[in-house]
Amino acid sequence: MTRFYRLAAAHPDRLQYRYARDVRPDDLKEGSTILIGSAYSDPWVGIFDAHMNFVFQDDLQHRIVAIVNRSPQTGELIQYEYNQSDAAHKIYGVVALRPNLRGSGKVLILEGTSMAGTEAAADFVFDDTLLLPFLSKIRNPDGSIPYFEVLLQSSNMNGSASQLRVIAYRTSQD
Repeated sequence: MTRFYRLAAAHPDRLQYRYARDVRPDDLKEGSTILIGSAYSDPWVGIFDAHMNFVFQDDLQHRIVAIVNRSPQTGELIQYEYNQSDAAHKIYGVVALRPNLRGSGKVLILEGTSMAGTEAAADFVFDDTLLLPFLSKIRNPDGSIPYFEVLLQSSNMNGSASQLRVIAYRTSQD
């Protein structure tokens, strides 16, 4: 996540970093925001769940975190599970661009089934070879980018994400 700190260095007057505990509802009503982490680590993310297709569901007792696909399309699963004991080390991340609470700005959400899953979401956003083709694919005829969610799968290699791929995505105008 040091890449976000480099952004702040480039525009120190335009970026503010806050822990989730220091965010206030008004912060999500005005301007644009980046939320990092699932609702388990950043409860503000949960505010946007009602308008999202890919939502996190934690079963902490069994150490399973799942991403529920509310409207599966052909070839998609209803649920994508991350299990810490999985020999394949599959992890999942979600990148979502949503309107802020007043519709006057945007909220970028980067969340994952683990720290490595959240890192996979950030890798997607910062890797032009992944992000730019995706944005070209979803771009509106007028050139604007619609709101979107993208579900990513990767592998956890010693706490880092590798072999990132897009599993599914959704776009919307609101």
